[in-house]
Amino acid sequence: MLTQFISKFYCHFESQNSSWPYCICGAEDVIDIRKKEDDDEIEERKRSRKIILGLFVLLVFLYYIVPHLFGVGSKKRTSLGSVCLNDKLAPYQHQLDLLDNVLNYVPEMLSQKNYPMYVGNGYIAAAFDSQSGLYIRLNRALSLPVPYYPIVGTNIENIRREGMSKVDVLQLRQGIANRLQIFNARKGCVSVESQLYAHRSRPSLMIQEIRLHNPTSADVFVDFDQVQASGWKDVQQSTVSEKNYIGTMVTYTMSSGLVKIEASTDEDLYVGVVVASTSVKDKQEEIPSGKYSKQTIYTVVQYTKAAPVLDIKRMMVDLDAKCRQEMATALQSDPETLKSEHTSLWEKLWLSGFSISYSRAANSLNGDKINSTIYYVLSNVPAPLHDPHTVREVELELRKTLHYPDKCYSGHTSLHSSTLWVDPVDEDSIARIVTTWIITLEKQGCQRMIAAGVDGVLQAMLLSIGSLRFGNEHLEMGLHPQDTHRDFNFHRINYGNNTHLNISVLVGDDNKANIYVSLDRNDKPYYACDAGCLDPPTQLSKERSKFPVKLTDPLTAILYITADKVHMEEYKHAIHVKEIVEAPAHEHHVIALHKHGHHFGGLPTIFWVSIAFLVIVFHLFLFKLIYNEYCQATERFTKSRYNL
Repeated sequence: MLTQFISKFYCHFESQNSSWPYCICGAEDVIDIRKKEDDDEIEERKRSRKIILGLFVLLVFLYYIVPHLFGVGSKKRTSLGSVCLNDKLAPYQHQLDLLDNVLNYVPEMLSQKNYPMYVGNGYIAAAFDSQSGLYIRLNRALSLPVPYYPIVGTNIENIRREGMSKVDVLQLRQGIANRLQIFNARKGCVSVESQLYAHRSRPSLMIQEIRLHNPTSADVFVDFDQVQASGWKDVQQSTVSEKNYIGTMVTYTMSSGLVKIEASTDEDLYVGVVVASTSVKDKQEEIPSGKYSKQTIYTVVQYTKAAPVLDIKRMMVDLDAKCRQEMATALQSDPETLKSEHTSLWEKLWLSGFSISYSRAANSLNGDKINSTIYYVLSNVPAPLHDPHTVREVELELRKTLHYPDKCYSGHTSLHSSTLWVDPVDEDSIARIVTTWIITLEKQGCQRMIAAGVDGVLQAMLLSIGSLRFGNEHLEMGLHPQDTHRDFNFHRINYGNNTHLNISVLVGDDNKANIYVSLDRNDKPYYACDAGCLDPPTQLSKERSKFPVKLTDPLTAILYITADKVHMEEYKHAIHVKEIVEAPAHEHHVIALHKHGHHFGGLPTIFWVSIAFLVIVFHLFLFKLIYNEYCQATERFTKSRYNL
């Protein structure tokens, strides 16, 4: 009886002080109800776990599946024009991937870098869409604009078209600027391709080739816009006719005048300029259905040194004759031969070079900016070694300077100098960048190499990037061990007569850097040693020799190369250091930053965002459980107080 009374009393108490709608009397029933409540809580936890797992699977799906469905994040180039435009870009794609070509879409893509479509040979320069005209040399760069526009513009207006696509491609290794225009008609694509280059071995010559193709079933008309002299005060012009290499008469316009130099000197200085440009056949040309057409525009430029106006007039007497002679020589040459001469020389220059591993870190210096900057600088430097007008004695002296440099380069690596790697926007900004580079190289001991022309300037730039210094009968690399956290390679560094060095710095899986040296070719034995030269000199060969990157106190060069073995054996006694140790491994977050764009390693950023999201969801779920338990306990306690 007592047991039944207690059970009934407990049942009554629970029914009054809980949220249950009813209570089954009996001790066993109360225990079952408690068990049911626990089971509900367990089921709620299981549901929460399923929700979290489902969210995780959803994130994985979004990251890996959706990009393939919609093309988001694909490495494939987004199609901005027609299929015809993509076909025209195909021949340039391999070098675009290697960063040896750069391009501009018109209109520009979001976050797209703008590379001026600029060509030069150290004597003259021009660019597509120039606002200033032709550029000639003043001081260290092609910085003096002449109000003469040698580039011929093209357009097609008479066909019924669905739009126009335009892309500019700058071939850095060939020294050619290309403009591709595709007019999308209903029955095909009419293409207009313009190639522009300043001839590398014929300094006064600039050539533009215009190729037109009409694969449609209707005839089309192409309009040509040839400006030439515009805004040039007191310019004098005349027309001349000359036979070309196939015997056809070609007409060209002679323009001559003075260009004032804006300077702060008391006496006004001028430059006398004579320009000859062949004329387009007609202002409008008909391209029949299924036909090709081609026009070649030659521009020859001659100019004087800066001088007062009276002296300039005496200097200009011979300019007109020189300009006519250069034009006659160009017209007598096959255009394909001229282009082959130009491109082969540019490609020969680029046999020496520098490459660096791609970095995804913000504002990092990568191959596209390095290659384009070197190209713009070289385009502003003459090539006396390849100029047919250079006399033999001068050529031999320049080659001697190039093969046996002295005291170049004496500064730190130029990779850290932001003023040397500025994104140019026009010809004036290119001239400023070039001037900064030339001044830097001159003041760091490379005057003699700069005097050798474009070949010497390229070698000096490579030396500056690697902090490589010639002097005291050896070549040394003065990079700080901390600067070896990215892979980079130097190709064909000139050292002595007919000797080329290849130097690589590679970071291993242990995040430690090692130096690899080989000879591209050599005329005598060469030797190398690492920092401190404590180990015996290693004879170099075409096979790569490995040297560890060492850290010394005080800091010294990390590599020495010489052809004098005795000099290297003795030189270690002149390197006075307190300590020599192998350089420590680079920190993982530094390597990860360059390889992946963040400090978290190889996993993508979305992974870590997902983890953070799951952690937040878990804590919210945990807070909900605690809150529910606390509220229920408080409610029971409150009701039990008042009911009693």
